[in-house]
Amino acid sequence: MKISNNLNLPEPIVAAIRANWYGGEGENRFASVTELIKPTKQLVLAKRHGSELEQDASQLLWTLMGSAIHKVVEAANIDNAIQEERLGLTFEGERITGGLDLYKDGVISDFKFTSVWSYLYGSRREEWTTQLNLYAYLLERHGFPVEGIEVVIIFRDWNKHKAQSDPLYPKPVERLVLDLWPAEKAEEYLRGRIEDIHKYSELPDDLIPECSQQERWERPDKYAVIRLDASRALRVFDHFEEALNYLNQSKNSENLQIITRTELPKRCFDYCPVNRFCHYYRSWGEKPRPQELQNVI
Repeated sequence: MKISNNLNLPEPIVAAIRANWYGGEGENRFASVTELIKPTKQLVLAKRHGSELEQDASQLLWTLMGSAIHKVVEAANIDNAIQEERLGLTFEGERITGGLDLYKDGVISDFKFTSVWSYLYGSRREEWTTQLNLYAYLLERHGFPVEGIEVVIIFRDWNKHKAQSDPLYPKPVERLVLDLWPAEKAEEYLRGRIEDIHKYSELPDDLIPECSQQERWERPDKYAVIRLDASRALRVFDHFEEALNYLNQSKNSENLQIITRTELPKRCFDYCPVNRFCHYYRSWGEKPRPQELQNVI
């Protein structure tokens, strides 16, 4: 993948981003754990168009920071632990590999930078659970028992003032304990992913099914009740029926309107390196931007 520097970032930063931070580069594998947990369409398109991909260094700053925290933890040299280790196994004829951050006292810990929003709303929890359970399966197949899995989250947008005023606001670093699967569930997942990848790897780009709404990190539509002469909503509802009921029960309902608020699929626009090869993403080029995605009723 080509790394550009359109924003003219300092060269030492760009050089670090361009360096090979991925320990599995060049290994003979069908897929890594981090590849397997990606949506099928994204994974297949990345394999197919890898030599054509280009990202700007500015889009990879937090990837660099993630690599940096792994290096820092590895340098800590924690006693009686496995740190930054890559493991592999052959499952149904395919080579699967994965890189662990930390394994100590039967617990796998994975270190991640992410937003407070993703933590509070749990938008990445299922993905992280799958990732760490596949690491657990790799470890146990190599003779290391796993009793627990957790993500250690470092918030890149943590706000001191919000923390002081909101008792539910997280600390700068949080431990998120995840559910540990039985081995049979991990095997079922691996089997399904291998079947999907084989199934769609020979299809043309546009015939590979689009990612699900959840995989696109797409929030459902919201329905705002707004006065005709105002720009701010009186109320915002998750369901149209609730908004319509509120409007009908309001005084001067003839001066109110319901606006459907639709957001762009966040992963497609901000976190998918193969989006230009995706028919779903290209379809958004024919649609208005979010502030215009408002159907007045």
